[in-house]
Amino acid sequence: MSLDGVPYIGSYSASTADLYVATGFNKWGMTSSMVSAMILSDLVQGKENPYVEVFSPSRSILHPQLVVNGFETVVGLLTPTAKRCPHLGCALKWNSIEHTWDCPCHGSRFTENGKLIDNPATGNLKK
Repeated sequence: MSLDGVPYIGSYSASTADLYVATGFNKWGMTSSMVSAMILSDLVQGKENPYVEVFSPSRSILHPQLVVNGFETVVGLLTPTAKRCPHLGCALKWNSIEHTWDCPCHGSRFTENGKLIDNPATGNLKK
């Protein structure tokens, strides 16, 4: 995951010619792979692409949302009573629309009673 929620697609860095990256899809790989293919093929061929700056790995991430994300992360880490994902220990968020516990870090989802619905976690929540 990227800090601003937008994948990194493009030149790896200014100092590494002909080295490209496509990562940070946050479980949107099928959709983002098509955007990646278009951007990277244009870069390799030396063509202009209107989305290069949006997805650039070198873009500035100083956005108001970054402050909000940082605050939520600190609160999530310091909240001792929050349910934790068994994958890497991130605090789960209650999804009131789908009545599930969702992991904002890597996308695992659990039923209201803690049964695993979606990976990368490999087991149910501990009671």
